[in-house]
Amino acid sequence: MCGVFRVTQARSIDELWDLTEEDMRWSRRSHDREISRTMRGDPGETLLYAVLCSIYEGHVTKSALYSHLESMFVVRMNRMTVSPVDVDEVLQHALNENLIIQSDDTFTLTERGIDILRLSRTTVLHEGYWMKLFLQEKWVVAASASFLIFMVLLKLWVGFSIGSRAMMTDGLENLTDLVVVGIIALSLRYERDRLGAISIMVFMLISGTLLGFNGILRLISPEEIHVSFWGYIVTAFSIGLNYALIWYKTIVGRMTGNLALVSDAKEDQTHIRIGLGVIVGLLFAEFQIYVVDSIVAVLIAMVIIWEGIDALREILEAGDDLSVDTIHLAAADSYEDLMTAWLLARLARGPDTKENLNQAFINGIAIGHRYFDVQAVLGFGNLEEKGISKHIQIAKRSGLINEDQGVLSITNNGLSLYYKNRVDELKRVANRFSKKRSRHRSAAIGISAWVTIFLLFAFGETLYEFVMTGLHALLGF
Repeated sequence: MCGVFRVTQARSIDELWDLTEEDMRWSRRSHDREISRTMRGDPGETLLYAVLCSIYEGHVTKSALYSHLESMFVVRMNRMTVSPVDVDEVLQHALNENLIIQSDDTFTLTERGIDILRLSRTTVLHEGYWMKLFLQEKWVVAASASFLIFMVLLKLWVGFSIGSRAMMTDGLENLTDLVVVGIIALSLRYERDRLGAISIMVFMLISGTLLGFNGILRLISPEEIHVSFWGYIVTAFSIGLNYALIWYKTIVGRMTGNLALVSDAKEDQTHIRIGLGVIVGLLFAEFQIYVVDSIVAVLIAMVIIWEGIDALREILEAGDDLSVDTIHLAAADSYEDLMTAWLLARLARGPDTKENLNQAFINGIAIGHRYFDVQAVLGFGNLEEKGISKHIQIAKRSGLINEDQGVLSITNNGLSLYYKNRVDELKRVANRFSKKRSRHRSAAIGISAWVTIFLLFAFGETLYEFVMTGLHALLGF
């Protein structure tokens, strides 16, 4: 029988140990494999960690745990509200791992449970420390500048190597994006966030206009496009890095409330479209159909200009209500969906008022942040002030909930989305418990990825020429 740590009174989770900032900086997570196996994943992603924290703080009965955790909101855990069934299942998991013992309806942490909780808490705080350092505006600016300089050098080098004027021109055009990075840096230095956001949107309009103008000129006087294997590789690589930067800027911009960063993420979406357009143009250029590249460029330019005007109009009309939520980003949808899922899960249990839901949400954020640190609100800022009211309005307009005399209830459409979210959630939990299979699958995927990358660089050009030669012969070009 494992030793038992008796909880005689409510304790603060912060009193279990004391980690200084220096400890955070240099600590190494001990027994990572043991923690991962026991918790079925990283502690920051598991409900078991929250349950152990709650029991330590004195919520030692099922009813107390139900009440304490039901509204908890943690972004990284990617769960909707915690139901009694969820708590029961996690308690059974904890009993199986000898982390707790049960006496009547009271749960007590074992010595092993205390050790696992201590190591898990250290892991969460250690991860949170580095996340806070990484998710800072200055690092986003540095990453953006480094990315642009790298892409300029890469495109110029590859373009010179294969004799492609188009790629060298594209590389030189990337230098103009450093102007946007400079705008962000100045807006941060002089606290002119709104002016920076407007400047970036104007820059987006100018870029779209120039892209459309050049596309029209090429429609009038088509130019031969130099196509090569490395042209595809560099373009695809650029698209991938742009996606990563968009997510990075979106998270930091939303958490810090920085409009310039969110506007830059909006502007970066244009580079994704341009990159996809380049690939389409290259595919048709393989068969000497050069006009498609110009047509795609003009269409993309129209979309960029439309979105730039729309975003600029929203910024100007927002006035004093201007915030990072004013500018819509596809990268932000997953975060918004989490809050909608929380709302639907609450209403799936029964009707409630706006006031009760908003207060429960704020309480849930406080609990989540207490246990999970910055990982609870990753991608959000000032949730305690914003609350859930905005998402209630969005859900009403989307037909997911109804309001009758101040009482909200979920619709059949809302229930359908709730069940879909629930299925996805249970699949993630099931995958965590299939740890051995998951570990082997992850290893296989990792090995396959590295082998593919090696083969791509070693034999990709030969394979590309073989495929294109076959296509030309097949299509008669």
